[in-house]
Amino acid sequence: MGTWMKEIPPKMVHDRLGLYKGQWLPEMDRAWVRKEDGVSVYSRLIRTPWGNVEHVTITRGSKGISFDGSGDLTWMEKYQIKNELFGEKRAAVEVYPKEDRLVDTCDVYHLWVFDKKFTMPFGIHPKEYQHAVNRGYSISEAELEEIQQYHQVSGNTENGG
Repeated sequence: MGTWMKEIPPKMVHDRLGLYKGQWLPEMDRAWVRKEDGVSVYSRLIRTPWGNVEHVTITRGSKGISFDGSGDLTWMEKYQIKNELFGEKRAAVEVYPKEDRLVDTCDVYHLWVFDKKFTMPFGIHPKEYQHAVNRGYSISEAELEEIQQYHQVSGNTENGG
């Protein structure tokens, strides 16, 4: 668990000094830094068809944003940050967009944190509001035979999931 300290949010810097141009950064009206390692978190509240959602950005490093992958954060690190700053009772998503909507210029991670009352309409646990679609199999009989031969030769009997 980290020690979080409030920071001057980008919106205040934009409004007072005219810095931080762009679409979403000048709207980030909350900011924190973790004292132990310099992880920075900014957020803004946005209205969506699913209700109000907190758009959160996370970056690692006291020397600013990295562009080379050195600022990578694990899934568990992002999960802990979500819990520490926004609460354990709130769900969040990280989006993997279509190729034509991809923006990947630096090591900044975006989460969208939902209201406590929001329930995701999908997931791996609940069955009461989702049902798997039976769409058959994605492999042919020839592919099945090839896979079976691979497992027999390699001794690989792991089957994930």
